[in-house]
Amino acid sequence: MKYYQSNFLYSFSRIKFLFIKELIIIGISLISFACTSLREIEIETSLSPQYQIADDVQSLALLNRGMNLRFTNLSSDSLEKIMINQKMKMDTVFRDSMACDTMIHIAAQALFNSGRFDVVIPREYIVNRNDSGDILTPLDINSVQRICKLYNVDGVLVLEGFNEQLSTNYDYRVLDEGGGFEGSTDINYKSDWRLYRPDNNKVAIRFQVGDSIFWKSNNLELNSLYLQMPRTKEALIGGGIASGLKMAAYISPAWVKRLRYYFQTGNKDIDAAIPLIKENKWEEAIQIWSKHSSLNSSRIRSKVEFNLALAFEMTGDLDLAIEWVLKSYKSNYSSAADEYLKVLDTSRKARNKESKIRY
Repeated sequence: MKYYQSNFLYSFSRIKFLFIKELIIIGISLISFACTSLREIEIETSLSPQYQIADDVQSLALLNRGMNLRFTNLSSDSLEKIMINQKMKMDTVFRDSMACDTMIHIAAQALFNSGRFDVVIPREYIVNRNDSGDILTPLDINSVQRICKLYNVDGVLVLEGFNEQLSTNYDYRVLDEGGGFEGSTDINYKSDWRLYRPDNNKVAIRFQVGDSIFWKSNNLELNSLYLQMPRTKEALIGGGIASGLKMAAYISPAWVKRLRYYFQTGNKDIDAAIPLIKENKWEEAIQIWSKHSSLNSSRIRSKVEFNLALAFEMTGDLDLAIEWVLKSYKSNYSSAADEYLKVLDTSRKARNKESKIRY
């Protein structure tokens, strides 16, 4: 009887020990997780454009020679009268000079804001035309060279043609809440552009931009619905804005927000770089982290190497970023380094692919 009792007490004690051991392990894990040194930071990275323009073109002059004799600049009131006379139903091609002019300025602003190009709009950027054709023959090389020299730019982006198909429709509909009116305004825009470079061996690149934007709404009363919808002039200008933005997006990078990670080491000298990266001062951060990249402690050194990889990615050196994250991986394995290596490798492959399709 004593044997069974002692055996039971032993088993109970072992179960109690294992239970306490599990609690200790879970407790340590929770503490470690709560005190993890991995931090996240939101950064902006660029998405490459559809058409990668060669690096020898860093600045552009924008010209507008797309407005021929068919262009008009009707007032907003005049356009509304046309729509009302057509019983709120239009399906008409417009060549609106204000929409066209807005497009040039929007494209210039978007190209400049991308950080890829310096942009000049000459004082006399509108080329007067006395024809009714849709697109002109390309500029001759002498004119391109003269413009580039005059405005100290590497290329000339020229709008060659522009038109918009505007459709409006206001109809009585059976809506969920009963009878009412539904209205729509659709703009289909098309613009033609050429990018010229002052080099006989580089032909002009032609871009054809086309897409649509629309507005739709409903209301129980026709007058109230009309007030909800954009005026015809506003819709035409909206098409010009959309066309200018799309043209800029063809050849300039877009910036998107991404999450990246860095390590906080607990060493005040090393972590002095953290406030700098939050102010986008990556070069200064590199100087600090580089001083501590040869530490004896493989655990801390791995964190510093990981941070250096991030810093070099942000300064545009993907190859060096990969080199540093590999060092971090070897110094002290972490899942963060493993995942980051995959991200950087994907970015490098995309970059190498893009370099083969430059214009």
